[in-house]
Amino acid sequence: MSVKLDMKDKQILMLLDTDATLSYTAIAKKIRLSKEAVAYRVKQLEKKGIIVDYITLSHFAKTGLIHFKLYMQYTQIGKQEREEIISYLRTFTNIGWLASTEGSYDLMLSIRYETVHEFEAFKDEFFKRYDKYFRDVQFAILTEAETKPRMYVLPEKAKHKLFMHCDAAQKEPMDKHDRSILNALSTNARAPYYELAKKTGLTERIIRYRRKEMERRGIIVGYKLAIDYRKLNYLFFKCFLSFRNMTDEAAQKLREYLRQHPNVIYWIKTIGPWDLEPEIEAPSVERFYEIVQELKDEFSDIVVRVDSTLVAKEHRIAHA
Repeated sequence: MSVKLDMKDKQILMLLDTDATLSYTAIAKKIRLSKEAVAYRVKQLEKKGIIVDYITLSHFAKTGLIHFKLYMQYTQIGKQEREEIISYLRTFTNIGWLASTEGSYDLMLSIRYETVHEFEAFKDEFFKRYDKYFRDVQFAILTEAETKPRMYVLPEKAKHKLFMHCDAAQKEPMDKHDRSILNALSTNARAPYYELAKKTGLTERIIRYRRKEMERRGIIVGYKLAIDYRKLNYLFFKCFLSFRNMTDEAAQKLREYLRQHPNVIYWIKTIGPWDLEPEIEAPSVERFYEIVQELKDEFSDIVVRVDSTLVAKEHRIAHA
C-alpha cells in the first residue's frame, strides 16, 4: 500500500538519503521545522515502513574484499523449496544483498570474500545442496560501483552527490576492531555510540575515533537510506547491459548520463556475462521500459543487448 508524502516528508527523505547520519537539529535548520517535528516525522516514516534501514556505505576494494554476484533461475519448484534456499542463504553474514526477482532470473545475491577460492568453496557447497533446483546460474565479479540519493523523490531539490564504493583503489589496513565497527554500523548508521559499544566491546571514544579515521581514509564513503520503494508507489528493476565498440569517451558519457538520471539509483560494472548493471526505481512498468528505450536510443552505438528483472522482495540489505 503506497503512502502519500507531503513536501516536508520528501525533504527529510532526500536529506537522509544524502547523509543518513544527519541529526534532527541539522535537518530542522535546513527545512525550517522544529527538532521535535522532524523527530516525529522521521519516526512516522519508520513506523509506516518507508524508512527500512540506515545503511553505511563502505568502499569494497579498500576493505580488501571481492564482491561476487550470483544470478539464479529456478526449475519448477514449490514455495517450501524456495523458502528453504532463502533461509539457508540468510545464514551467511557476508551476503550483503539477497533478493527474489522476476524476469531473467528468480534469485540474486551479492557476497563478499577476500579470495576467489573462498567464493568457490561457498558456491560449490551451495550447489551440492541445491543444484537440482536451478536451471540456469550465472556469476560475476564487481569491479566498480556507484550510488546516489534518490533524485526522483524531490527532483527540484536534489543535489548531485555521488558515493563511489568500488573502483581500482588499493586495500587499506584494517584490524578486527575496524571490521567490528563497520559490521555494527552496516544496517544502522544512526546507532548511538553506547549501542555500538555493546556490540563491539569497544569504548565509545575508540569507536568515534576509528569511525572518523575510516571516513577520512575513504573506507566509509557515506550513509544512505534503505527504503521500501513500494510504499512510494515505485518498482525496482535491475538492467543488464552488454556493450560493443566501447571507448573511454563513450564510457564517460554513459557514466554522466546515469549519474544525472533521477530514476537510476545505483550502477555496477562487472566481469561476467554482461558489462554494466544499472538499478532503476520507476513509478510503473511502462515508465521503466521508456527509460530503457531512452537509454538504448542515446547509446545505440555501444549498447548491443539489454536484459532486465523486477526485484520482487529484498531479503537482506547490508552494504557495509
